[in-house]
Amino acid sequence: MRFYVAGHALIRKEGKYLAIRRSKINDYQPLKWDIPGGIVRPGETLEDAIYREVTEETALNIKIRHIVHLYTNRDQIPIRETFQAVYLTEFLSGEIHLHQAEHDIYQWIDYDAFSQLDTIAFLNDLIRCYNPRDQRRWP
Repeated sequence: MRFYVAGHALIRKEGKYLAIRRSKINDYQPLKWDIPGGIVRPGETLEDAIYREVTEETALNIKIRHIVHLYTNRDQIPIRETFQAVYLTEFLSGEIHLHQAEHDIYQWIDYDAFSQLDTIAFLNDLIRCYNPRDQRRWP
């Protein structure tokens, strides 16, 4: 079995959060809603991977704030297991440009609206466990 680490950005802009939908031709969970992120490459830090993935997937510039959620994705065992870290990030600048082979549409939504979307597993868990109005933080 292979073990991976992934980083994801919960991007906040003026009180709204970015949701992106996986395209119908995406080879993993097509048409599920997601947030930008992906696998850490050898030699990359988790934060570097998040910056790279956000740039590749959306073309946005962000600032990483702090970690808000950890999740272990086991839905592909025995082939792979992925440890996923979600960071709260702030939109700095840019216009969204999606790569249609990966994601086909996006929305800036209230955080509570994530629960109305058909989301990928780690995002379901984030929604269940994290409330951005709770001011407690990881140390």
